[in-house]
Amino acid sequence: MTFSRRDRFRLRLLLMVVLIGVLDGGLYSFSYGVGFETQARGIISGLLIALPIGLWETWISQMAFGRFVRRQRAVITVAISSLIYLSAILFGIHTGAVMFHDDEAADGLMGVFSDESFAFAIAISLLMNMVFQLRRMMGPDVLMQFLTGRYHHPREEERAILFLDIRGSTAIAEQIGAIRFLDFLNRFYADLSEPILETGGQIYRYVGDEIIVTWDLDKVARTGGCFRLLQLAEAVIAERSLQYQQVFGAVPRWRAGLHCGVVAVGELGDIRQEIVLLGDAVNVTARLVDHARDTGEDAVASADLVERMAAAPLMPMRLLGAVDIRGRREPLRVYALGALPPNRTAKGIAADPARGGVSATA
Repeated sequence: MTFSRRDRFRLRLLLMVVLIGVLDGGLYSFSYGVGFETQARGIISGLLIALPIGLWETWISQMAFGRFVRRQRAVITVAISSLIYLSAILFGIHTGAVMFHDDEAADGLMGVFSDESFAFAIAISLLMNMVFQLRRMMGPDVLMQFLTGRYHHPREEERAILFLDIRGSTAIAEQIGAIRFLDFLNRFYADLSEPILETGGQIYRYVGDEIIVTWDLDKVARTGGCFRLLQLAEAVIAERSLQYQQVFGAVPRWRAGLHCGVVAVGELGDIRQEIVLLGDAVNVTARLVDHARDTGEDAVASADLVERMAAAPLMPMRLLGAVDIRGRREPLRVYALGALPPNRTAKGIAADPARGGVSATA
């Protein structure tokens, strides 16, 4: 059985939630005593509570019902999630009571509600719900970086950077209206999530109809993931183009710029904080998107990035020559990147383990 990077990500998250539930149950059971049976009941109850919550947050929420819930207003999403959490808590506490022959707590729902551990479990579940909502809003990597203080003091890092801009977005928004255009963007960004995770990318920011993705340069230089993302994205959208056409009357097409370099990374802001990337590399990448727009290319990449790859990216390229980039003293050599044929599907992308990239297969 082959797990995608997203599946592995979900599995790690599920294990983390289960571990928190087990530890929470075990620690709380100390308030009842230190006997083996008391500890075992706390651990098992914590497991029975955390497992369905973890499955909901990782796999079930990605299914049709889960996607419907996530599309609702935040207060409705939180309310439904809280009901699911409550059901898991009732199940875990009641089942634990039955297993360990606690007649009072096992005596229907009233027995569960009368158990003081119920209030504690509710508090923990609300905290977990808030953490999951923050994780969705900020992204898992950014939330962890804030919690660990990784960028509390600015630091320099080498990053590969992708700016991806939807072509003809103004015309699409005018055609379908602002509300449906926001749905269009949400659908597009959701479809990009799998390729981004699969290639080890981190979503830095959404800027309207533009998404900015970064990679650790040393890691992506070994895998070519920043180039592979463009191929996987092309394949995914081609596979779902009929759905886009039926729902929105338009299929997303884009232009992209790829570059690399040293950036300063740190927390910025007071009342509202975010982790930002600053530096010449970010500005140049934005200019490359403008260059792609001016020249009619779908995607361009700097020679600086291409030459850092351990193996040549498995996609068509042609050298456009040296380009004057506004704000940069020296011209920058730029490559035009080819794309997969529009009828190619994700099933036609196969990993090439010998070169760490991808190749198109028939």
